[in-house]
Amino acid sequence: MWKIVPFAFILYFFNYLDRVNVGFAALQMNRELDISPTQFGTIASMFFASYLLCQIPANFALQRLGARRWISFIVIVWGAVTALTFFAQTATHVAIARLLLGVFEAGFFPGMIFYLACWFPARERAKVTSFFMMAIAFSSVVAGPMSGWIVEHVHMAGYGGWRWLFAIEGVPTILLGGLAFFILVDAPADAKWLNKDQRAWLVAELQRERSAQGADEQPTLKMVLGNSTIWKLALSYMLIQAASQASNYWLPGQVKGFAASLTDTQTGLIMALPYVCAMISMPLWGAHSDRTGERKWHAALPMLLAGVGFFVIASVPSMSLRMAGMALFGVGILSFYGPYWAIPPAMLSPAGLALSIAFINSCSSLGGFLANQALGHVSQAYGSYGVFMVEAALCVAAFCVLVTMSIPRQTPKVGPSAQTANA
Repeated sequence: MWKIVPFAFILYFFNYLDRVNVGFAALQMNRELDISPTQFGTIASMFFASYLLCQIPANFALQRLGARRWISFIVIVWGAVTALTFFAQTATHVAIARLLLGVFEAGFFPGMIFYLACWFPARERAKVTSFFMMAIAFSSVVAGPMSGWIVEHVHMAGYGGWRWLFAIEGVPTILLGGLAFFILVDAPADAKWLNKDQRAWLVAELQRERSAQGADEQPTLKMVLGNSTIWKLALSYMLIQAASQASNYWLPGQVKGFAASLTDTQTGLIMALPYVCAMISMPLWGAHSDRTGERKWHAALPMLLAGVGFFVIASVPSMSLRMAGMALFGVGILSFYGPYWAIPPAMLSPAGLALSIAFINSCSSLGGFLANQALGHVSQAYGSYGVFMVEAALCVAAFCVLVTMSIPRQTPKVGPSAQTANA
């Protein structure tokens, strides 16, 4: 836990930071490079296009090269792409950088989910994944103030703050990628920081789980696309991510409308509330899922809770209830991650697991793209009724998890000794 998860958390923090910093850079970049709103929309979409298309190829590479080499390589390269955006002179340069960023970031999240599944038994995965994915909440709290301060105040050697934003957030990523090559270990059998008995116990425990799920086969794309369970998981994930992306579009405007006197700074502080609450709830909810061995309700209930929270934010006039809705929304929209990502390794054969995770995760980009396109049209035609698209997506996502899937309960078991099991 302490050897793997904190470093994975730091990598994911910079992964998310390097992904969203273009929005803060745009405060100055668009004016300096004469980028129109339409051009910036194209620039933003470049990332999602390549991110969507490169998920499965990236995980073929992961299985061929091993997690240590592949993850180290892509972290170094996406950090370099981010840092080199410092030198962009035209909108085309920025668009190419975002396209390349999507290519190399595509393999990170599904690769890390697969990597964690190679190290932790099923009964530990919801808690571990929740700690890993707390990086989203942490970066959402930290990234805004930090990136805004850099853009506004860091002006050195005659270059604007937006350029230094890419350099300051890209160079540490390159260094972390180099560290990953030495810190990450491909499999428990190779871990020198475990003693012989600990390695033998962990390898046997993981092998027992794999044997129970079926014999290893050579993974193929046909194996992934022909599995109905994967399509059900992908549909539910696409819907929850569609709701999450759509809420990102709506939420700042909803918060700004809480009171006429709210400043932009106050709006930003209120926007941090959901993520602060999520940082508390994510590890607790994931640990509870592991302790009980239950996955289905632990994944679905947060989706429904997020829907309740968003409805309160959008529909209830009371300021105190709206703040409570913000807290509920943050808890729900992020706490499902740990239990949800513990489901694929429990339901799918080890053969092709990395490709399956990549396919499921690629649907998040598709969901976000489709949701924002649809929300824009609905909002233009029907005004605030677009909010109910978010509600519908969250409810259907929960329905997909609860009704369409039979998820085995994972009963906690005790290892040969408390010391060895804890190690």
